[in-house]
Amino acid sequence: MPEYPLKQQKDERATALTTSQPHSRFLPLGILFLIIIAYATVVVAHWNEGYLDFGDGNYMYISWRLTQGAVLYRDILAPQPPMHFVVGWILAKIAQVVQIRPLYVFRCFSLLLHALMIYICYKLTQRVATLVRIRGQRAAWYGVTAAFIYALLPIGFWWSLGYQSEPLEIVFLYSALVLLISHMNTRTAIGAGILTALATLTNMTAAPYALLFVAYLAIRERRYFLPYVGALVAVWGGVTVACELLTGAYLENVILNQVGSFPRKEFLPEGETLLTYALRKILQEGRDVLVLEGGAIVLALLALVRLTAARRQDSKTELVAWGFLSLMLSIVYVSKGGTMDYIFSIGEPAVAILAAMVLASTWGRLRSWSPRECYHSTSPVASIFAYALLLVVMFAPGIGFIWGTLKQRSYELDEYRTKQIVELIREKTQPGDEILSPPYYAFLAQRKIVADYSEIFLWTLRYYNEKQDKTPGRGIEAVEKITRALEEKKIRLVILDLDQTGRIPEIKKAIETHYRPIRTTELKTLNTRLMIYEPAG
Repeated sequence: MPEYPLKQQKDERATALTTSQPHSRFLPLGILFLIIIAYATVVVAHWNEGYLDFGDGNYMYISWRLTQGAVLYRDILAPQPPMHFVVGWILAKIAQVVQIRPLYVFRCFSLLLHALMIYICYKLTQRVATLVRIRGQRAAWYGVTAAFIYALLPIGFWWSLGYQSEPLEIVFLYSALVLLISHMNTRTAIGAGILTALATLTNMTAAPYALLFVAYLAIRERRYFLPYVGALVAVWGGVTVACELLTGAYLENVILNQVGSFPRKEFLPEGETLLTYALRKILQEGRDVLVLEGGAIVLALLALVRLTAARRQDSKTELVAWGFLSLMLSIVYVSKGGTMDYIFSIGEPAVAILAAMVLASTWGRLRSWSPRECYHSTSPVASIFAYALLLVVMFAPGIGFIWGTLKQRSYELDEYRTKQIVELIREKTQPGDEILSPPYYAFLAQRKIVADYSEIFLWTLRYYNEKQDKTPGRGIEAVEKITRALEEKKIRLVILDLDQTGRIPEIKKAIETHYRPIRTTELKTLNTRLMIYEPAG
C-alpha cells in the first residue's frame, strides 16, 4: 500500500465524508426547518399570561400607549432608541385592527424573530466555515450544528420569549456581519451599514460593534469604507436628529439616562468604588452565565484560538475573530445599573457558531472510524463516550434551565397570580381610570399608569440623582404629580413596588395617609415585593 502524507490522508478522508454519503443537498435545510419547527412548537405550547420580565412588560406598555397618541421620550421615559418602540407600535396597531389580544401579537413576533436568528446562525456559520476551507455540504452541516446549539442556549431562549430589544438588535447586528464577511461590493457595504445603524437604533449596546466594523473597513477594506460609513451615518444620524427635533427629549432619554444609570459614589456601599462595583457585577453575573453555558463557551474560546492560530489568514477571519470575541465580552455591560446576565444573549450566536466548529469537526473524525478497527485499538470507543459526555456537560445545565422557564420558574410572576392582579385591576377600576402599577399588569388590563410612570428603575434613579444634586427635573416633577394624585385619591388602585417606587418618601407618605392595603401580606415575585392599596374611606 502506498504511503500518503498526513495532510493528503486528511483531505481524502474529508472528501469521502462529503461525497460518499447519499444525502441530498437539501437535507441540511430540512433538518434546520425541523429545528425551527420544534422550537416554535415548544414555545407556542407554553404561551401564557405570566409576568416574564419587567422590560417585556414595560416595552409592551409603552408601545400600547403610543397607539393612544403618547409621544415617545417627551411624554414617556424610554431607555432605548426608537426602533424597538416603532416595531412595538406597529404590533399594537395590528392587534387593534384585527381585534385580538395584543399580548399574543407581541409573543408571535418574538417567536418569529428568534426563529429568524436561528436561520442567521446557520448562514453565518457557513460563511465562517468557508474561511477555513470548509465548503458545500460540510459547511451546511456545520451551520445546522450551530443552529441546534443556538436553539438550546438557555439565556437567549428565555430572553427571546418576551418583547425585549436585544433579540431585534442581534438580528440586525449579525445580519450585518454576514454581509461583511461575504463577497463584498458596494451594495453589500451599504446594506451592512444600514443594518448596523438599525442595530444601534434598537439598542445602544450595538454602538461598540459599529465602531469595530468601521475600524475594520478603514484598515482592511478601504474601498468599502465610505459606502458603509455613509449608510451608517445617514440612517443613524437622520433618525437621531429627527427624534430630537420631534420630541426634544431623545438624547436625554437614550444617552443621558443610560449614563445616569451607572451608580453614583454617594449611593454605593461604604468602601466601594464604581470600579469595584462594576467588577463585582461582572464576576457575579458572569458566574451565572458560566453555570448555564460554560461548556459551550469553553468550546467557543477553543475554536477561536484554533481559528486565529493559522499564520496565513484572510482579513475576514480577523473580523470574525475580533467580532466574535467582542460579542462574547458583552457580559461587561452588566456593569451598568439595571443590566443583568440576559445581556449575554448578544454573544450567544457567536458562542453557538464557534462551538459548532469544534463539535462538527470532531464528529467528522469520529465518523471516519470503523468498528473493525477495534481489533487493533479500542481507543475510538473511548473517544465516542468522551464525546457523548461532552454533549451532556454542554447541554444539561441549559436544558434544565429551559425546562424551568417553560414551567414559569424563571418568570417574575406565574400566570395564576398575574391573572389575579389583572382581574383585581379590572374589578376596582374603569377603562378611563389611572393606576400606579408595574407596567405589565397595566398593559394586560389596558389601564394608563399615572404620569406614564412605567420605567420604574430609571424614574427612581433619576429622582434620587436630582435630589442629590438639588436640581429639580423630570424625576422630581413626576413624583410630585403622582403625590398630588394620591393625596386627591384620583388613583383608584396602587400596586406598589416596595423596593423602587415604595422607597420614595413623598409617595410612601401619601399612600400611608390616604390609602389602605387590600392585602395583609406582601406579594413576593422573583425580584420584587409588592403591596396593593385602594383609597381609604
